[in-house]
Amino acid sequence: MAFPIPALLSSIEELLYEVQWLEGLILVNESSSASFVSISQLSTLLGRLKEHPKGSLLAEKLCMSLYQSYDNSSAKPVLVLQRDGSFWLGLMGIGDKTFQRDKAIAHLNRCFNRKS
Repeated sequence: MAFPIPALLSSIEELLYEVQWLEGLILVNESSSASFVSISQLSTLLGRLKEHPKGSLLAEKLCMSLYQSYDNSSAKPVLVLQRDGSFWLGLMGIGDKTFQRDKAIAHLNRCFNRKS
């Protein structure tokens, strides 16, 4: 399972501020750059996921994440894809309590250091 690289968290958070009122998700691909995928571009992304080793499972989880985030406009699904088939999918939001955010960042740092 791939976790977001801790160095990317600030760029993901900045992007979340920019798109907080739009429907869609944050995508991090092999180039390690975060981009916003609007709901109107979802079918294109789902088509690309068919080429991914775990594409059908991932597409199903992604749709469920979008559904769960619909009521919470400040949280967006974040999908990290790697070529080897590993991925990380989670909800990230803005306006979380600083303690919770710091705890999540510390957890991601531990996971990243363990994987490295």
